[in-house]
Amino acid sequence: MKIKGSKSCDILIIGGGPSGIIAAKAAAADGNKVILIERGGYLGGCATKSLVIPLMTFHAGKKQIVMGYANELIERVKQNGGTIGHIEDPLGVAATVTPIETEVYKYIAQEYLLEAGVEVLYHTEALDVEVNEKNINSILAKTRSGIYEINAKYYIDATGDGEIAYLSGNEMNIGREKDGKCQPMTMMFKVSNVDIDELVKYVEDNKDEFVLGKNIKSLLDTKRVAISGFFSKIKEATKNGDFTVNRDRVLFFELNRRGEVAINMSRVIDKISVRDFDLSEATIEGRRQVIEIYNFLKKYIPGFKKAILVQSGDEIGVRESRRLVGEYQLTEKDIVTKKMFEDTIALGSWPIDIHDPDGKELDLMEMKIGDYYGIPYRALLPKEINNLIVTGRAISTTHEALASMRVSPICMALGQAAGIAAKICFKFKKDFRELSYEELKVELLKSNQVIE
Repeated sequence: MKIKGSKSCDILIIGGGPSGIIAAKAAAADGNKVILIERGGYLGGCATKSLVIPLMTFHAGKKQIVMGYANELIERVKQNGGTIGHIEDPLGVAATVTPIETEVYKYIAQEYLLEAGVEVLYHTEALDVEVNEKNINSILAKTRSGIYEINAKYYIDATGDGEIAYLSGNEMNIGREKDGKCQPMTMMFKVSNVDIDELVKYVEDNKDEFVLGKNIKSLLDTKRVAISGFFSKIKEATKNGDFTVNRDRVLFFELNRRGEVAINMSRVIDKISVRDFDLSEATIEGRRQVIEIYNFLKKYIPGFKKAILVQSGDEIGVRESRRLVGEYQLTEKDIVTKKMFEDTIALGSWPIDIHDPDGKELDLMEMKIGDYYGIPYRALLPKEINNLIVTGRAISTTHEALASMRVSPICMALGQAAGIAAKICFKFKKDFRELSYEELKVELLKSNQVIE
């Protein structure tokens, strides 16, 4: 493979999703030379590429458990008109949700990193990894002009698929334990010009058709609406041949602008995003489902008659792919027992939210509003490589635990821990595994992160 050129840095982040953004900011805090490579043309990950919005959740009850650089970023987005901020979740699944304007978010995240001194390289994709005696020496990255070798002292895998961990020889898991099946993929899409008044009136007159938060007496009182329901409409449309998607409900969230909603109804099963050409096949099926769902909404759902299809995801949303087999595996028991670890580096309060790999159901193991759990530093550490740390949804978890910790705010908190760990390790020339948790804890607290 012919190498066109090379670049070098202190810390290299691979992936510009929620975890990668915050990891880069944290890693650059002391003036370190940090490069972030992103295979697409903008930052934000699933929120911007796949329209997985609103962001859920920065809170456990009234306690904000994701702060630090993640909240700083959201505040900047808010100052630029890109969000109304954290609002109560109308569905009562979590304490809050955070609607965002994806275009504003892309720009603010980019400028946030550039101001911090991070070199952002778009349209740059990791192809392979050079490993020598349990350390990564460099990665090979593909650009439009050829292959570049990028050398760093420390590497942060924020790809979401655990690509760097996988390519460097670490053991990985995929899917659920009994058969390796992953949660279905979803092609999210945005629709505008929804008549919210008509929609809310129908809900108010037919409340037994909908899932509503216990504290929500009426959608008239919410800052933005969210709908999980219309079960009878799905059955009617299915009977009439107008709805063939493997889904049991209408699910959508109103966004920053009134009358614009993100539709979460597409469901592509029996595909694994990192297997052969499954991702391409899932994308084709997902786009077909978007048009079918859009036509169904316009025909059957109050408020959608004059709705306009604005955008579908650039990429299909992936809930699950590779997961690291790390120094510790976070389990569903850890989550339901609200376990806190001696090396907790991030907190989560999203329920175990498993979209059935086989069917249309949503298996939701609810968390009491206000409850939260810890995620240990060890879950980010691969067993085979010393100068690599994994962040985001590819950390070491079970299939069930992943269904809780995979959401953007938790991934942001993990990114802050990974970036700070890299910063400290670079300063003291330590391996990630040698890092003292007390050192990491001091820096996490200093950066306004919540870890207890």
